[in-house]
Amino acid sequence: GHGRVPVPGLQVVRRLAAVAALCMLVVVLRVSWSGVAELRRGSAFEAAGELHEAAMHYGRAIHLYLPGNPVQGKAARALLALGQQHEDAGDALEARFCYEELRSGFLAVRSAWQPGKRWIAQAEERLVPLMLQDTRGDWPKRELPEEQRRAELRAVLDAREDPALGWVLVMGLGYVGWLGGAALALWRGLSEQDGLPIQWQPIRRWGAVSAAGYGLWLLGVALA
Repeated sequence: GHGRVPVPGLQVVRRLAAVAALCMLVVVLRVSWSGVAELRRGSAFEAAGELHEAAMHYGRAIHLYLPGNPVQGKAARALLALGQQHEDAGDALEARFCYEELRSGFLAVRSAWQPGKRWIAQAEERLVPLMLQDTRGDWPKRELPEEQRRAELRAVLDAREDPALGWVLVMGLGYVGWLGGAALALWRGLSEQDGLPIQWQPIRRWGAVSAAGYGLWLLGVALA
């Protein structure tokens, strides 16, 4: 019988799938390793007694969010513990800094859904009394009843400007196009065998796709 004739379209699909999987793997490994590194830095600063720096690195670990990654939970617990430690020592400003790092870290990584809701709720529960006791300003106005002041604070904390889902999707598509186009330009343009000429046409074609993807990603980042 005759051998199978390769289907060009199927080969392209397989290559694109492989490139997309490779891009995703690179991103996951990079983010995961960076999160672990920030968590370790936070632990090292905490052990050295440099608690403000520790809180900063724990906050950065939360920013490096991956679904299912335990790093964010460990960093959140560490920030809550540091905040309580500062409260016990009478340092309300540092306690507030820890809780705000926790809250803002998870809010910064929201997209179509909000990760870390229970951690945000715990941080806000501790933030409200600290904000009410803060004597540096007069908001909410001190002559108001405490319940009204508390309600105004809660309203501000609950008013979150979520990113536009459409632009989040544009950002994701742009990222895949950026890295995928660059990978395909190299894959299709450079031969595995030594001595063969460089194929400039696929390099230019897929390089243009990569450049367009990068522009799309930047647009999504700016408008999301």
